[in-house]
Amino acid sequence: MKKWIRIAGWVVVGLTSLFFVFSGIQKLIGTEQMVNMFHELGYPEWSRVLIGCIEMAGAVLLAWPRLTFYAAAALAVLMIGAVASELSAGQGLGALIPGQWLIVLALIAGVRFKLVMQTKAKHTAEL
Repeated sequence: MKKWIRIAGWVVVGLTSLFFVFSGIQKLIGTEQMVNMFHELGYPEWSRVLIGCIEMAGAVLLAWPRLTFYAAAALAVLMIGAVASELSAGQGLGALIPGQWLIVLALIAGVRFKLVMQTKAKHTAEL
């Protein structure tokens, strides 16, 4: 793979990680926007803290190459829940942000999975 493509991929992973760090922090400290959003969606207070912790952990693990696939997949599942929550609450436009992150995370997971499979195939062929 060309070097610039790898660099671009890690830039996307890094920016995605930063987004989830900031989003997790907002949930954990309980900004007014996050508290109101969880209240409007009908979720209890503890769920905001739990999701904030999951986002923070996922953000850290995204940057760890061996765990990038798993972190992206876990965060994608979280975003599926966010999209479903927004849609079920009747906030169709509110589903756009988690929907876009779902797409980015699915792409990250797909690329990492492909790279891992290529590496394993190459290693197996060398044996």
